[in-house]
This record gives sequence, structure tokens and C-alpha cells, in this order.
Amino acid sequence: MYNTINAEYMFGKYLSNQKKAKSAGEKAQTGDFLEEVGKKLEAEAVSQTEAVTLEDMLRAKYPGITYHVFDASSSYWRTRNDYPHYLLYQDGPEAAEQIENWKPQGANPNYSDSKEIRALGSVPPGSKAVVIHPKVQERMEREPEYAKEIMERIETWFTFDLLRNEAIMPGHSAELSQCVAIGEDGSITNAVTSSQPRITYSGDTEGKKDFWEVRANRHARFMRLWQEKQIAHGQEISQQFAALGAQSAKAKLAEMLRGDSLKNIFGSTMAGVTTDEVLNSTRELVFG
Repeated sequence: MYNTINAEYMFGKYLSNQKKAKSAGEKAQTGDFLEEVGKKLEAEAVSQTEAVTLEDMLRAKYPGITYHVFDASSSYWRTRNDYPHYLLYQDGPEAAEQIENWKPQGANPNYSDSKEIRALGSVPPGSKAVVIHPKVQERMEREPEYAKEIMERIETWFTFDLLRNEAIMPGHSAELSQCVAIGEDGSITNAVTSSQPRITYSGDTEGKKDFWEVRANRHARFMRLWQEKQIAHGQEISQQFAALGAQSAKAKLAEMLRGDSLKNIFGSTMAGVTTDEVLNSTRELVFG
């Protein structure tokens, strides 16, 4: 009897110990599993964060933007009337290759005779394009923070350029198309804003002045014709809205020009001229 009871007792203790060991093992396995899941989720979150590229950020903010990767530092961008700017707004490697390898042939054609200038008429109003130097693209893929820096530079330029257009000619910024090129050092190496029938370049202060004068004169002429066809009340209301639009744009532009924030974002040079020249030219054109 004693031996039987003792054997049963020992067997029961063995089973109890086995259950405890199994329970502890299951807990350990569960803990290991949860830890692995946590690490996997963390790794996926990091991967997703790193996967947000400059192109992703730009397309999220500017749907339909054209994104190219090549060296767009050529001065022909600003000096030749036959430079194919319209290709900047076309997707695909063929358009990029044509622009990157473009060379002038013969004398620079007159502005009004350039088929490339006229081809800009096929670019939908409000279009945007970006050209990134290959070395900048490579660095952004390694350094996500650098991609954010380039993003800030691009979107600040787009906003700044539209505000100065709107400040001078309220309601006309919507018709503009914009392209900006980032050079090897990450700065803006070229920028162009186009509308029919003129285009301007970020580094061409004299061209800008002529451009603004032509557009301002044309706008004034159209406004006079428009006013003659409107009843007095309609004239008053429309003029009020136009004035409010100009003042709002001027106020926002003045805020951007205050201090050194734009210089810190744009850097010391833009498209072959100093950033100070671009900003001072804007102040003169908009505020006198």
C-alpha cells in the first residue's frame, strides 16, 4: 500500500512539474513571438519612413508633377530661345534625354520666331516640373533628411514665384507653369516660369523687368476693355476682389522676404546669380 501511494504521489508530482515547465515554455515562446512581431513592425515602420522619397512628397503635394533626374545646369536654359522647355513637362526618359543632350544649332532665333516658345502653349496651365541632378538623387536615397531639405527648397520656390506673380497681376498666377532644376550642390541651378506669350528665368533680372512691364501693360489694357463692358456695380465689386487679392499676395510675399529665411532655404546663389539679387529684384518690382 505504501509503495503504491508513494508511486502515485511521485507520478502526480512529475506531471505537475511537467505542466509548470510547459506553461513556462509557452510563456517564453509567447514572449519571444511578441518580441519578434514588435521588432518586425518597428523595422517595417522604419522602412516605410525611409521609403518616402522626394518624388513621393512632391507628387503628394503637386499631383501630376513631372519628375526628371539629369543634369539641367546648362546655361542654354536661359540664353537660347530655342531651348525645348516644353519637354520639361513631359514624362519619360526620352524627353529627359532630349533635353539633357540638347545643343544649339545656328544663331539664336528671335523670340517670336521660336517654335519651342510657341510649343509652351501646349503645356496645361498650372503644370509643374522638377529636374534633379543624379548626384543629389543618390544622396537623397542615402539620407532621407536631405530629401526633406530639397523638398523645402522646391516648394518654397514654387510658392515664392507664384506670390510675386499674383502680387503684380492678381488672378493670373493660375495660368503659369513652373519648373525648377536642382544642381549638383543641391541649390537651384535653373528655374523657369511660363505663360503665353512670355517666359522668365530665375537668373535673368533684366528679362524679368521686361516681362513684368509687358504683362502689366497688357493686363491694364484688358482691364480697361473689360470695365467698359461692365455695369458700375460689377466694376466696383470686381475691383475690390482684385485689390484684396493683390494685397493678400503682397502681405504673404512681404512675410517671406522678411529676415533671412529665404536665403537660408535657397542658399547663396540661384541660377547663376546671387540670391540677394533675386530677392532685391522682387522687392523692387512688387513694392517699388
